[in-house]
Amino acid sequence: MSDYEQLIEEISDVCQKNQELLEIVKKIAEMESTKRYEFRKRASKILKRENGIDKEALKFYYFITEENAAEEILRRINSVKRET
Repeated sequence: MSDYEQLIEEISDVCQKNQELLEIVKKIAEMESTKRYEFRKRASKILKRENGIDKEALKFYYFITEENAAEEILRRINSVKRET
């Protein structure tokens, strides 16, 4: 499994358990690419790269704002819901 696939799986699993995180993913999925880029820039200004927690959050926001990442996470969550 590629790093991309692993991250998608991990975030999908967490989103199924954490409604707040799921809402963030949904809102990002609704954004146009320019809005995603602006969101990423704001996150990088707010979060400190030296702090471990902020660094992980920044990685999350960078990944989730990549084209189609949020959509793929939602697709996987929805497919799991249909299976159960």
